[in-house]
Amino acid sequence: PRGTRIKVGTTGSLEQILFGPTSVTDGTQNLVGALKTSMGVCGASNIREMQQVEMVIAPAITTEGKSYQLSKCQ
Repeated sequence: PRGTRIKVGTTGSLEQILFGPTSVTDGTQNLVGALKTSMGVCGASNIREMQQVEMVIAPAITTEGKSYQLSKCQ
């Protein structure tokens, strides 16, 4: 076959990745929990409403709180 094969390893079980609980805080696990939280923030009660939410992203959001996040990681 064409292409290159690489070994990527395992970050957790499928259940951890989808539902948690997780011991990492980098957003790679507990996908369903993150979706529920973001739906609550947007006021959506189901996936269809979440798809129709209008979001406005402020320009400062890309740097806001970064110094705090970086200091917590070290």
